[in-house]
Amino acid sequence: MMTDPLEAVEAHLAAFNARNLEAVSAGFCDDAVFATGDDLIIGRRGISAFFAEAFAQPLRAELRLLRSVTDGDTVACEVAERLTLDDGRSHELALAAFYTVRDAALARVKVYREDGSAFAASQDP
Repeated sequence: MMTDPLEAVEAHLAAFNARNLEAVSAGFCDDAVFATGDDLIIGRRGISAFFAEAFAQPLRAELRLLRSVTDGDTVACEVAERLTLDDGRSHELALAAFYTVRDAALARVKVYREDGSAFAASQDP
């Protein structure tokens, strides 16, 4: 069993990168809160649906942990997100993410994401 909050974060990132929906979902508490600039999802079921939809998109995201600071049950992370289209074009964005871990599972995640609108616009034919 994981006792270090950073281990829970690293397990989440690995599951995300593998697009392993079962492992991503299992890494959250039942009453977890996941928030981004656009979305606020409460509960493991909703978070699972959010990631299922994300994994179904043709745009593939991969997360790379650059650095982290752990304070008690909270991990602050600088993350690079590489977005890759089916045609191989890619773009990297900067993320700041804050994870609160309870009983070795993610209880709260807040993600701040660099604006990727220029890359999104380049997807249009």
